Amino acid sequence: MESIPKDRIVQSGSGINKFQHGFIKGKSCLTNLLETFEARTKALDDGYDADVVYLDYRKAFDTVPHAGLLHKLATFE
Repeated sequence: MESIPKDRIVQSGSGINKFQHGFIKGKSCLTNLLETFEARTKALDDGYDADVVYLDYRKAFDTVPHAGLLHKLATFE
């Protein structure tokens, strides 16, 4: 399913950001978490405060009608 938005992003010419691990070969959610953990740990070591908000969108996508979502993605410009 993730190939659909990736293809649209690439086609739009906006490119893939280096932080979008899910769309980059050799990177994953795990590498994203590890880099985030490293950045937060470094910030704390350097004396900065770090606030973190975690959001779980899984349930939101479970309630979206997939046919409608695919139609919107297909017509997205």
